[in-house]
Amino acid sequence: MKYTTSQYAMALHQAIAETKPIDQEKVLDNFVSVLKKNGDLAKIDEIEREFFKYEREAKGIKLAEVTTAKRLSGSDEEKLIKDLNEYVSGQVELKTKVDEGLVGGIVIRLGDEMIDGSVRKSLRELKNELIK
Repeated sequence: MKYTTSQYAMALHQAIAETKPIDQEKVLDNFVSVLKKNGDLAKIDEIEREFFKYEREAKGIKLAEVTTAKRLSGSDEEKLIKDLNEYVSGQVELKTKVDEGLVGGIVIRLGDEMIDGSVRKSLRELKNELIK
C-alpha cells in the first residue's frame, strides 16, 4: 500500500506528539525504517515540509509566503510580522522570497488568501482603467 507524503507526515507528527522526548529518537528511527521498507526515502524532504506544516497548525501558527522585489530589512520584516499577527489575530511565520520581476511592492499569500500590493498589479490596473 502506497502512502502520500501528507499521510506520512501526519502519522509522524502524531507519533512524536504522543511520545516522551526520550523515546522520540526511536520513533524517528522506526519511521525511517518504514520509509526505506516502502521505497519512499526519496520523499523525506517533502515529508519534512508537511510535518512542519502540521507542527505550525498544532501551535496555531499560520505561514505567510511573502514575495518582494528586494530583500526585506530586519525592521521591515518585524513590522510585517506584527501587522500580519494583528490581521490574523494570531501568530504568523514568514517565508520570504525575492522576485525582481515585481518591480516593487509586496505579494503575501496567507493560506488561501492573496494580498497583492505589487507595483506590477498597480500598473496593470492603471492600464486597464486607461483602456476603458
